[in-house]
Amino acid sequence: MSFLLTIHLIAALIWVGGMFFTHFVLRPSAEFLPLPDRINLWAKVLQRFLTMVWLAIIVLPVSGYWMVFSYYGGLNDLALHINIMQIIGWIMMAIFIYVYMGPYKQLKIRVKEELFPEAGMFMLKIRRLVGINLLLGSFNVAIAVAGRYLF
Repeated sequence: MSFLLTIHLIAALIWVGGMFFTHFVLRPSAEFLPLPDRINLWAKVLQRFLTMVWLAIIVLPVSGYWMVFSYYGGLNDLALHINIMQIIGWIMMAIFIYVYMGPYKQLKIRVKEELFPEAGMFMLKIRRLVGINLLLGSFNVAIAVAGRYLF
């Protein structure tokens, strides 16, 4: 159980912490860059970060459901906070997949074609969706820590 919980938490920290860093540290710090440099920076950052998120969205459900079926006796009698975490997690994964397959794919095309104002529009969409996922992920972390005491 400790190994599964550890890798589960590390995957969540990488995803949620990465979103926090990009949203509150990198984005404001890169605002002074000229648009082409800023968009190129974001394209490189997102390429690396989204690869890590793909790994996280494999590790999170595998480790989570492994714990559910190995230690909690399956899905029937789960505590409410675990069910809430599952729902939020699946919503976050759906948002991520949409970002990756939609706006991020379009961003890469625009960057390759050096259409930086258009790429900036897709960055705005990505930023908004990452903000939503950051809120959901932060709420999920809070539930993971305090949920057993609240529900």
